[in-house]
Amino acid sequence: MPVKVIDFSKIMHQSNNIYEVVVAMARRAKEINEQHRIELEEKLAPYKARARNPANEAEADRVFPEQVAISLKYEKMPKPTILAINEYENKAYTFEYRDIPTRRK
Repeated sequence: MPVKVIDFSKIMHQSNNIYEVVVAMARRAKEINEQHRIELEEKLAPYKARARNPANEAEADRVFPEQVAISLKYEKMPKPTILAINEYENKAYTFEYRDIPTRRK
């Protein structure tokens, strides 16, 4: 896989701290990954049910072509990290700090 160079001027629009930007993109990538995982599990659920409760023994070992097609589609999708970087470059999301209450000593 080739390395993609990212122009800092495109991603430094919200903060001057590169580490904050990287953390924001990493959190967004986790969200995207979780969404994709949930979608994939929902689409594969009928096939898992058939494998658990087969009508006959031949169906228990059977690989469904639809299941393979769905899995291949998700494997060919861009990685969540790439999507998060592109979204951040296009200013599709921003990040903000939570107010953390100070503790009294």
